[in-house]
Amino acid sequence: MKIIISGYGAVGRYLAELLAEKETVLQDSWGLSITITGITTGAHGAWIAENDAGLRAADILAAGWPKSGKLPIGAKPIPGDTLDMLRAAPADLLVEISPLNPHSGEPALTYVRAALSKGAHVVTANKGPIAHGLHELRTLAETNHCHIRYESTVIDGLPVINLAEFTLPATEFTGVRAIVNATSNYILSGLMAGQSFDETLSKAQEIGIAEADPSMDLDGWDASVKLTILANTLMRADIRPADVERITNAELMRQMAQNAPAGSVVKQIGVIRRDDSAPAGIRAKVALEILAQDDSLAGIGQGKAALQLQTDTMNDITIIEGPGTPRQTAFGILADIITIARERK
Repeated sequence: MKIIISGYGAVGRYLAELLAEKETVLQDSWGLSITITGITTGAHGAWIAENDAGLRAADILAAGWPKSGKLPIGAKPIPGDTLDMLRAAPADLLVEISPLNPHSGEPALTYVRAALSKGAHVVTANKGPIAHGLHELRTLAETNHCHIRYESTVIDGLPVINLAEFTLPATEFTGVRAIVNATSNYILSGLMAGQSFDETLSKAQEIGIAEADPSMDLDGWDASVKLTILANTLMRADIRPADVERITNAELMRQMAQNAPAGSVVKQIGVIRRDDSAPAGIRAKVALEILAQDDSLAGIGQGKAALQLQTDTMNDITIIEGPGTPRQTAFGILADIITIARERK
């Protein structure tokens, strides 16, 4: 399988590490040999392999690109973006991990459309294209006899989408209640422990949980995009992130943490429920809530995430992830690649 990668930050580098680390396992267990025929980035330009066979992930890592400033042996620079790379490099599959645009999903949505239109599979950890175009992209993939998978768009690589698809057949999902944003959970946990907002945010940024500008997380945009994906995937809705009500921001976090009753905690909670009075039959909301200690989500600590799926077959299913890392997100991408390879075989 020849792949191209759009975006090469921490997740992209961990994916390359996993491809190198698991090279023998992939070959022995699934007969799968993966090479990379091109990578495009916003900050470091783009390159494609000089030979259509592509490069091994281990050879790309050995070059130390982009930190070293030297392209891997057998690579040549090209101008342009991911669309140009899709035209220039042979690819069975596009890995789309460029930065999130929660408002439109662009330009990643255009990249995904282009890949599917030429019959290339797509695996993405980018929430934007899935939140804004899931049903369209699935139809496009089916028309062109290829696959699109997106496990890493919700909670790193935690198997949520695959859990529903492969292990809960004939199940109706009636609701979701979740903590899906690690940054907000980290900061709220610190505030409840008596730390200042600035101190907690600084620590979150230092360990890589929070961005330099954390507003997308604190204002609920990240969570609203994830809820959109869950609603449209599990509950067959057709909503967009702007349809998700948001009642969360940094100042409200400070106030609620300071005034929370003794023995309670404050969490940023995402909720999806069926509501016939809502325009799309689904109501989704991200809000700060005060939880009693016996609430099942109250004990989800710093950097962790949790998802409660309400079903008609298994009652409530709760999935908890420990502190998330870019490597776990990269694993979700690798798992999706393997799933597509098995389907293709």
